Amino acid sequence: MQAKITNFRKKERGIADILAVLIVIAITVVAGVALYSMVMGKVSVFGNSAGIEVETAEVTNNMLIITIKNTGSYTFSSVSYAVYSSGLSVLSGSFSLPSGGLAPSEAVSAVQQFSSSNPEIVGASYTIVITGTYNNGQTYTTSVTVVGS
Repeated sequence: MQAKITNFRKKERGIADILAVLIVIAITVVAGVALYSMVMGKVSVFGNSAGIEVETAEVTNNMLIITIKNTGSYTFSSVSYAVYSSGLSVLSGSFSLPSGGLAPSEAVSAVQQFSSSNPEIVGASYTIVITGTYNNGQTYTTSVTVVGS
């Protein structure tokens, strides 16, 4: 009778070893898929990125002065801006881009005077929303907040 019990335990140990190997293989496959997805996501971000960096933005002496730079890898066909104060639009316009658009690493500036109906208020907070449109029609938007001085 003891032989049968010992024999039974050996069979359990064999099944446990097989299950352990299958679990390790499953964990390895899941980790590999996760790592692959993560790496491919980083490669596509580095390879084809989009972005506008606001290099300078000022609201001073009743003027908006703003400089932006294309930090992505696509060319913008147009870039516009809108200035908001207390949720209301107070100024808008577009950047004058070089022929062919704003290429990667290029910068452009805009200067615009506030209107007499919406003059700058010293100490007021202004949110500047910049929207760039790529040659393929897709858009990229960023914003910055400045205080009038």
